[in-house]
Amino acid sequence: MYPEKESSKVELKRELTDSFLKTVSALANYGGGKIVFGVSEDGSIVGIADPEKTRLQLENKINDSISPRPEFVLNTVIFEEKQIVELAVSKGKNAPYLYNGRAYKRSDTSSTPLDSNELRRLSLDSTSMTFDQLPSHEENLSFKVLERWLKQEVGLKKLGDDSLRTLGLMKGDQYLRSAELLADTNQNAQSATIIVRFGKTISEFMDRSDLTYQSLLSQYQGALEMFDKWYQPYEAVDGFMRVPRIQIPRDAYREAVANALIHRRYDQGGAVQVAMYEDRVEVTSPGGLPEGVSETAYLYSQISIPRNLIIAEVFHRLHLVEKFGTGIDRIRKEYEPYASKPHFEVSDVLIRIVLPVIDYKKQPEEISLTEQVLQIIGNTPQINRVELEEITGYKKSQLQEVLGRLVMEGKIERLGRGKYITYQIKN
Repeated sequence: MYPEKESSKVELKRELTDSFLKTVSALANYGGGKIVFGVSEDGSIVGIADPEKTRLQLENKINDSISPRPEFVLNTVIFEEKQIVELAVSKGKNAPYLYNGRAYKRSDTSSTPLDSNELRRLSLDSTSMTFDQLPSHEENLSFKVLERWLKQEVGLKKLGDDSLRTLGLMKGDQYLRSAELLADTNQNAQSATIIVRFGKTISEFMDRSDLTYQSLLSQYQGALEMFDKWYQPYEAVDGFMRVPRIQIPRDAYREAVANALIHRRYDQGGAVQVAMYEDRVEVTSPGGLPEGVSETAYLYSQISIPRNLIIAEVFHRLHLVEKFGTGIDRIRKEYEPYASKPHFEVSDVLIRIVLPVIDYKKQPEEISLTEQVLQIIGNTPQINRVELEEITGYKKSQLQEVLGRLVMEGKIERLGRGKYITYQIKN
């Protein structure tokens, strides 16, 4: 049996047919992978009678049918005394890669064509430009909200075109998308934050705020005002004392909203959604992770690859976010004293941060060794096992087991050899 099953990165083909070219397009467009010839879908080895002829056919078909030409490697491999051919396709730098005029993506174990929106996003991702660096069609924009923030936070006296160029909101005499998103009003339907406060069930609407067609700064402020309305601190009687308590750490919520506004995709439909419940708040942003960032790196490493570089820089100048990808770590730290912990959901289409209302009846639980190791490695460029022993206080054998498992799971990578081995988050 072949050791790998079919997936978004692996396709098994019993024999050579032209359908493999769709998968070549998909792998070159998104993340790379391989196609194995001479193996049935169930993993049984069938073999290729003439591997050299098959490799020549594959190379000719790719060169004749895929544009631009993707990077690939062909190898003949022996399994169960039978020869098979592996075609490894690398993620290209010149996407979209087209087969018969269409670009494809992997959807589970099949290759499907991109729609117009996906094709536009793929073309943008293949350039060095972010969405907010693109030119805007807006010609008359006002920035009273932005000017007020700049006066308050950095002491700017007056916001003129020169300041807008310095901030990256104008290029020459043309506004960029960044200006559109930070203007007092705009025509971008994706520039929206929808906030709903539910009652005991999702059928009970206690409050709602639709922050649309307005500055991201206004959306940020509006989201904080709704939070302050529903999650005020309170006092509880503990013995003979009245002690102040909070429902949800405000700074954790603030970080979640700021990150959603900065890192969401503005070239696809949908709004930032804030769902408020009696026991939690969920902040959901459209768009999944930026290209090149794994879920592990996002959750455990202080890595910052903003999807909207200019918006991120403006929020940083206004002291609304840290610059170096510390948002998730800061959210965790806000919950450190409590048993209730934040939860993070990551998929191809969204990122959701769940902030629970603090349960003061429960005692804080010790963080697991695996979680400790991931957080420590994520906050350190490279670290060895001995240093991990000193920091965590755990024995060599315990750490070796955890490190080995995390390497096998692809969450961290091992660098060097012998006593020079170090570990880092795998991106």
